[in-house]
Formats: sequence, C-alpha cells, structure tokens
Amino acid sequence: MKQLENIWLSELKTVLKWLKLYSSLVAKIGKRGKDLFHRELEWKNSYRLEYTSTMGEDTAWKQGESAFNKSFGITPSREEVVFIQNDEIEGGIKIFQNDDMVDFSLSMAINQIK
Repeated sequence: MKQLENIWLSELKTVLKWLKLYSSLVAKIGKRGKDLFHRELEWKNSYRLEYTSTMGEDTAWKQGESAFNKSFGITPSREEVVFIQNDEIEGGIKIFQNDDMVDFSLSMAINQIK
C-alpha cells in the first residue's frame, strides 16, 4: 500500500484510464478485446495474410509484400506476418493490418462486377 502513496495523481489517472479501457474491451468483445488492449499498450501492429491453398505461402508473400506497401505504406518483415490458408478466397489474397483489410481476390472482383 505504501507504493501507491508514492504515485502521482496524474499517473493514477492514467492507470485508471487503461483499466477502464481494458474492462470495456473485454466486456464487449472478450478475448479479442484482450488482444487489442495488449497491442495498444505495446504500440504493436498485427499483420495477417490470407491466401488460397493453390497459391502457396511463398507466392502469397511476394504478392503480399507489394500489397502491404501499396495499401498501407508499410513493409512488415515476413516474420511479423501471420499466414492463414483460406480456401474460401477464390484466387488472390487478403491482407490485414490490425482491423483494416484489403481484398485482392478474384471473389472480390466478381462481387464488384455484380
């Protein structure tokens, strides 16, 4: 308890703000809220690349590297990107940075034509 007495009021307000954010995120979206909170706290971005099984991870990375740069203006390292095989995509890839997504798949093009 003596350690809390040594903390400035402004620091306590900051801690309270973070605790309220954590509580709100967990109550609203559960485990995903915990993940978002930790990402926000660490100032860390998450990157995901979804591709079809016919493409392969290496080919997907070649397309994804360019797509990340053109869409988000970033070039994450391959180790930072989580690769997910998704056979519901009809050709092409989908890339994600945090909650933002860009769809470079054939199914997206077909939906836009309809």
